[in-house]
Parts: sequence; C-alpha cells; structure tokens
Amino acid sequence: MAQRAAITGFLDVTVDDVIVAARASRRTFYEHFANREECMYAAYDAIHDDAMRVVTEAGPALEPALSALLRYFAAWPAHARVLCIDILAVGPEGLARHERTMAELAAAIVRYQDPQDRRAPGALRNDDVAHAVLGAVHRIIQRRLIDGRHASLPRLAPAICTLLAAERRAAVTP
Repeated sequence: MAQRAAITGFLDVTVDDVIVAARASRRTFYEHFANREECMYAAYDAIHDDAMRVVTEAGPALEPALSALLRYFAAWPAHARVLCIDILAVGPEGLARHERTMAELAAAIVRYQDPQDRRAPGALRNDDVAHAVLGAVHRIIQRRLIDGRHASLPRLAPAICTLLAAERRAAVTP
C-alpha cells in the first residue's frame, strides 16, 4: 500500500494495485483487509509504530529525536508519505489517526522543553506552541515529499531546533 500510494496517491490506489505490488492473491488480501481503507490503516499503524520507535530510541533530547525521525523519512519516503500525506485522503478515520499522531508528537515536544520555561501571562501554552511548530514542520515535510526532495529532510533538524529555541527565548522575555 505504501509503495503504491507513494506513486499515485491513495485515492488512485486500487485493491488490484496492492495485490500486484504485494505479489499476493485477491483471497489473501481479503483475508487480511475488508477493503483498501483497512489496508491503509494497517500500513499507517505499522509505520507509525516504527517511526515512534525510532524517535524513542534516539533519546530524550529534541534534536536527536527529530534528526532520527527525519533520517527515517529520508530513507523511507513511501512511509513518510503514508504518515504525512496519504492518511489524510482516507477520510474521517484517517484524519483521526493523523490527529492522534500529531498530539503524540506535540506531547513529546512539550516534554523536551526546559521545565524552567516560564511563559508570560497570556502567552501560548506549551502544547499550543508545540502544535503550531508541528504544523509548520509537517507542511515542510509534505512539500519536500511531494517535490521528491526527501533526501534533504535530515538537514532540517538543526534549523527546526533553532526556531524552537528562539521561540522559547521570546516567550520568556518580558
């Protein structure tokens, strides 16, 4: 599913495309999945778990975790497309899965922040900022995947971390 969706986008992937790519029979496909959407959910869940394992193994600091994720995306662009692009085309359940992943990543960003970080009254909460940063990073990743520039993704980690650090400094400055 990931390979076919990376070529044509999920909306144009048929069950026959998946069967041919997997070198499986129609019977085998339907023994595992009710339809192509269920196949995409299974692919998404497996890729999500793999990507989160990579992030977790990178350690408790933001830059190594982000670098590990971006290296994973560069090495596996079809997987990155499933996580960042194609799941959004599956419908409400795909969007819900994507939103859970974004919330999980935002929580991780908040955990990486300095516990001494004190926001000025009325400033955005840490989780709001984390979601805003993730939204920007997500869009950059999407553009690079769509443009075929996935190999450049690992070089973004230092710049993203610099932006986060600048945001933190601005938030605590009176």
